[in-house]
Amino acid sequence: MDKSPKPYDIKERAFLFACAVINAYPRGRLDSASHKVWSQLIASATSSGAHLEEAAAGGSRAQFLALNRGALREMRESNYWLRILRTTELENFHKAEPLQDESRELIAILATIVRRTYENGK
Repeated sequence: MDKSPKPYDIKERAFLFACAVINAYPRGRLDSASHKVWSQLIASATSSGAHLEEAAAGGSRAQFLALNRGALREMRESNYWLRILRTTELENFHKAEPLQDESRELIAILATIVRRTYENGK
């Protein structure tokens, strides 16, 4: 992720995170472990943003909460795959650190959204 100011909108920030993950994907032939981890990372990163887009169009608070929980789960999964990349030093692992920093920030934001939505619905 670049050092420019981060957007306030969580949907836009998740979108930019997913794009950064895709752009970090190594070009060319990958060994099977690298391919598996990068594919899983791309799937979870893009899914998190898709959940947020769907939540914005949700018809109820319960649906909004469920979709944001899904976004949080997917972002946690992204962080997991980034940890594996860094720890095992798979292909392009050096690109994982700034992505992992951003995933941690997004996890904190999403956890707050989920918690506050849940608390406000009691």
